[in-house]
Amino acid sequence: MTRRQFAALTLAPAVSNSQTRPSETSYASDHPDMLVRYLTTRLNALAARWDTERALIRSAEDVNRRSRLVRSKMLEMIHGLPRRGPLAPVVTGSFERPDYRVENVLFQSRPDFWVTGNLYIPKEGTRPFPGIISPCGHYADARMNPEYQSAYINMVKAGFVVLAYDPIGQGERRQYWNPETGATEVGGATTEHSMAGQVLLLLGEDLTHYRIWDGMRAIDYLESRNEVDKDRIGCAGHSGGGTLTQFIAALDERVKVAVINEGGTGHRWPIELRPESRLGPSDVEQNLFPAAVHGVDLCDIHAAIAPRPLLTLIENFNPRFNLAAEHILHRYQQLGVPDRFASEEATDPHAWTPKLRIATTRWFSKWFYGKPGPDTEPDFEVEPERRLYCTPNGSIHYSRKGDTIYGSIAKKAASIKKDGIANLAANIGYKRTETPLSVRHLVTTLRKGYRIEKEEFISEPGIYIPAWVFLPDKPGSDKLPLVYVHESGGQAHALEFGPIEKLVTEGKTVIAVDLRGIGETRPPHPPASDRPGEFGFLFDVETAMSYMAWYLDQSLLGMRVSDLTRAVDYAVERTGAAGVRMYGFGMGATWGLFAAALDDRIKTLTGERGLVSYHSLTQTDRYRHGANVFVRDLLLHGDLPDVAALLSGRELTLRNPVDPMKRVVSQAEAERTYESASAAFRRANRSEHFLIRCSQS
Repeated sequence: MTRRQFAALTLAPAVSNSQTRPSETSYASDHPDMLVRYLTTRLNALAARWDTERALIRSAEDVNRRSRLVRSKMLEMIHGLPRRGPLAPVVTGSFERPDYRVENVLFQSRPDFWVTGNLYIPKEGTRPFPGIISPCGHYADARMNPEYQSAYINMVKAGFVVLAYDPIGQGERRQYWNPETGATEVGGATTEHSMAGQVLLLLGEDLTHYRIWDGMRAIDYLESRNEVDKDRIGCAGHSGGGTLTQFIAALDERVKVAVINEGGTGHRWPIELRPESRLGPSDVEQNLFPAAVHGVDLCDIHAAIAPRPLLTLIENFNPRFNLAAEHILHRYQQLGVPDRFASEEATDPHAWTPKLRIATTRWFSKWFYGKPGPDTEPDFEVEPERRLYCTPNGSIHYSRKGDTIYGSIAKKAASIKKDGIANLAANIGYKRTETPLSVRHLVTTLRKGYRIEKEEFISEPGIYIPAWVFLPDKPGSDKLPLVYVHESGGQAHALEFGPIEKLVTEGKTVIAVDLRGIGETRPPHPPASDRPGEFGFLFDVETAMSYMAWYLDQSLLGMRVSDLTRAVDYAVERTGAAGVRMYGFGMGATWGLFAAALDDRIKTLTGERGLVSYHSLTQTDRYRHGANVFVRDLLLHGDLPDVAALLSGRELTLRNPVDPMKRVVSQAEAERTYESASAAFRRANRSEHFLIRCSQS
């Protein structure tokens, strides 16, 4: 007997069994890049709808009406503005240069929340001078960066008072930078922003709000100075500071002239991606949610500055920028002031280059002084960082000067009076679908003592869910199938000798599912940037998709919870059982908790290594949980213990819940956190059906 004959003989039974059900084509061929395509299709459809609306803008009044709407929606998306309080400004030091003076200043943008800055004041010329605020781009040293100092000096030498101030998370307002070592513990400016910004979204706030308000208060400070003409205020920022210039100038009409320097002059939508395209978000404060629903694109914000003079600058002219500039110019033309909009390129990398510094100063000179301004940059020397410090060691945090953004977060969390989760489905963006499951059988794989039927079903149009159904040769007495959901996908625990096999050999039917964008349907895109370290997840593909969902006024978590209840549909339809048991690992524990609260066919839930609570994220300045498990505004309504309490008529086990850094919490902390849920089980006379088990190593 040959080897081939032997193989044919020994494999024949297995092949025969595997073909008892015909194989069908995977939905993957119908839905390549499934989740990204699903999100971009919806975003692009909204963009097309709003483009139709924009095409109806034909008169100056139409432009103004549209701009009022944009400003109104912007204010709504940044959760409004706080009341003004005392600035309580302090000049902590100053120094003289031949033709200007610099003061190191502190002021409060809100009570005990200090902004650090430098005020550049001309020595020559007629007072009061035009005043310019300059929000910084994402340089860690912010206003102290030599490139930015050069821009300020260029302007002050041309007769402008310039207030350069540090944004939250930069310069002297860094949270993670240690002035003793000169090293950062977590990451740069964008990490500082997104780390705090995503937690603020849980609380019904946003970092954009804080940053815009800092800028408006900077204008208040300029207006308090007798050297400044209140009627001649400008705003100019580079990169992230350019984006902030958009927001401030659109919302605060005290800004009479603006310069947006490499700060997002373009359109967010439509989105055009290839499978190999990099995909990642900008840091969270540059995003307004849900802007796609409201039809507020970046060009709309630019146009809301009109008819005030606006200069947009770019590294190199390119189709994306050029199209946006064309659209903005059209609005200025409709208002009868086309000369008030202009663009210029650096033909240089991303920086506030000499050419762009001169262009900025000339633009302000044209509109505030009625003259061209300098053709060349004058000679000067920039200052060492320490000379510009407002605090003794260059750090608000380490100087213990007032509050930080994390102090504000903790206070906000403590002050919330939750309004309840009676509308939990709406709170998380959960939508129940009745689409036919349209199950496809792909293949059957035989293993020792059981077989795996690999199938797919439809969750909603455009979304399919892979399922591995583990069927024991000798089924046990438990007729309820176990739906198994792992944050990395069903295959994570599906290998031989793994956790699922142990359950199957005990006679259980296990259905392991990959929710949208997880496991087999994970998008093929690499992240937009390769960020090393444990906090690089803030800018990964999952975060980008979470932001896309928020732009749609939905949540990726809510979508995946919907997928999970569809898995229950599949399990019940397949087995004929009255319900299911469920096991979730990592994010799967959180998805499972929400799913069980919304679907009483889930009779028991075991969640392992899930986030202990969203509130825990408000009590720290760092975490390792992604935006994909965050829900905007959720803490205004309730938290995970409140969701757990809804299961008091069923069985719930939490194993090794984890803290913000994904470390297992102590038994005492878990029990303290879930006391309200325990009380609900006690009231239902089912206290023995709620178990918490923590085993810290």
